[in-house]
Amino acid sequence: MNKEQIETIIARLALSPGQLSEIAQTLAERIREGLAAAGAEIAALPTFLPPPPPDLAGEALAADLGGTNLRAGRVRLEGTEKAEFPAGPVARALGRTWESAGEFFSAQAKLASEVASGASLPLGYCFSYPTRPLPDRDAVMLGWNKGVEVPGVLGRPVGAPLREALRAAGVGTSRVTVLNDTVAALLGGISAFSPTAAYSDFIGLIVGTGTNIAAVFPVSALAGRLRGAAYPHERMAVNLESGNFHPPHLSRDDDELDARRPDAGRQRMEKAVSGKFLPELYAFLTGSPAPGPRELFLLARENSPAGRLAAAVIGRSADLTAAALAGTILVLRPAGRVGILAEGGVIANEAFYRQRTAETLRGILRASGSASLEADFALRENVNLIGAAVAALLP
Repeated sequence: MNKEQIETIIARLALSPGQLSEIAQTLAERIREGLAAAGAEIAALPTFLPPPPPDLAGEALAADLGGTNLRAGRVRLEGTEKAEFPAGPVARALGRTWESAGEFFSAQAKLASEVASGASLPLGYCFSYPTRPLPDRDAVMLGWNKGVEVPGVLGRPVGAPLREALRAAGVGTSRVTVLNDTVAALLGGISAFSPTAAYSDFIGLIVGTGTNIAAVFPVSALAGRLRGAAYPHERMAVNLESGNFHPPHLSRDDDELDARRPDAGRQRMEKAVSGKFLPELYAFLTGSPAPGPRELFLLARENSPAGRLAAAVIGRSADLTAAALAGTILVLRPAGRVGILAEGGVIANEAFYRQRTAETLRGILRASGSASLEADFALRENVNLIGAAVAALLP
């Protein structure tokens, strides 16, 4: 592929300020639809979890099923900014395929048993795949993504079988709370920053193997979703499942590549943004073998036509992430600065990606007439495990 062909592809990928503003406004409309009624493009799943109080304290077992790794740790919380790990974190690579649900949950229980204590602790289970949360704080599996597939789990609760697997491994748990990784990042960050005057609102953001957004909304916005379910708090964390958003102004290359996939039409935002899919898009554009995610980011630093194309693919991802954040902020209508609690290898490990996202976000907010709104990244190490422990300890 010559230089001229690459420049043509780069031009097709570019998103103008006007297009990014339209993407943000479109997502805001989809979020409002999802908050109001089930079955929308943006699922806006109620979690039945309130924002944590500043004095939350106790010890919990936390398990994290991510897109790449299994992790576990024993976490002790002592109020604001006080999160310690008496044991762990420990991690193992996550297999792509499993012979049975029993094998799948037993592997996680075995890892968690390495950090468990003799006491029967509450368990926070960070489950990084689409689920429908239940009022009892378990959650029903809705569908696999990120290349992972486990038989016998779809349509069933995921917290109960992990608890049974832990019991078989000799680990007792007093209660299991299941939450999405994005919600875990949200709660883990709020527990560190909420008592300060720095932020009025928070957004949980994942950009790694996949992508998603979560935020805390007034329960009044969810009245059509809760259908009289008992919930004693005024605000609730909501898992938007924003990776399923179909942004306007994706390129014809995105459309052609997606048409070849077995899940065509689904998770269009995720396929244009996340670390799992960016190398696949680059390979489709160039006709070359797909690099690994890390190799793609290293290539983007090269001063060459191939490097410029890699940088364009990654830069558009950051711009789309900024548009998604802007759309969420337009719905939240915050009174002050927004803290973006980011997790995932792409957003957490690549400083220039965060910088590009932040700069584009400021531009979109200015264009929308919301120039007074400000947002910045509030990172916290092991935020998903901490957030899972927070959820486990919530009353």
